[in-house]
Amino acid sequence: MAVAAATGAATAGQGGRGGPQFDQDAVERGAQLVVQHCGFCHGANARGAAGGPDLLRSPLVLEDENGKQLGEFLKVGRPDKGMPKVDLTPQETADVATFLHSRIAAAANRGAYKILDILTGDARAGEAFFNGAGRCRTCHSASGDLKGIGAKYDPVTLQSRLVMPPRGRGAAGRGGAVEPQAPPVTVTVTLPSGESVSGALLRLTDFDVMLRDESGAIRSWLREGDAPKVIVTDPLKAHYDMLTRWTDTDMHNMTAYLATLK
Repeated sequence: MAVAAATGAATAGQGGRGGPQFDQDAVERGAQLVVQHCGFCHGANARGAAGGPDLLRSPLVLEDENGKQLGEFLKVGRPDKGMPKVDLTPQETADVATFLHSRIAAAANRGAYKILDILTGDARAGEAFFNGAGRCRTCHSASGDLKGIGAKYDPVTLQSRLVMPPRGRGAAGRGGAVEPQAPPVTVTVTLPSGESVSGALLRLTDFDVMLRDESGAIRSWLREGDAPKVIVTDPLKAHYDMLTRWTDTDMHNMTAYLATLK
């Protein structure tokens, strides 16, 4: 699966495009202090542990201004809650505050994250999986519906569509191409009389079934047990079935293979 990693800005504790900026040296010093003084209870990344809550969600940290409120709290702690006072210099307090605020900014600004290169798989192994164990060729063809797909989409979009194809018509992908609309889920309802009605599935529960037929009319029936008989056809079922079977190796190999279909 595609690997998401923080950009240099986010790693340094900066908020990314349009976000607040942080001193990288202060962020790194603050990170070390958090591990040393806070990690046992709040976790090495300050996201919480068995002994203490997530500091990135702490109202005190969120309302802190340049370490002022945080410093005042650390001087006294909260002994009744098992939180001892922490003796830090003003500079150390400022560094801890900078680290915490940088992590809050990075978590809030997902635009600061970049997808790393995912073309690390073996294209030949991906082709073998496509034609063999993956059974992809049952529905797709490298020279048919997938012809040129590697030129239409970048690797990130290829992999995301491979794992979870869009159900409806989507916006333009990362490569600029408009993602196609997947065929709708259809249903065939066979009544006790033998009459069959097919159309786009609108709703299916244990108690009723509703569809839109070819004329655009909406039709529905109450259900009791297996009557009427209902058969659902989902063009994306094979993709959903694969969700529990994909391995990282197979996904990377398949992405590498699809990227070669220029």
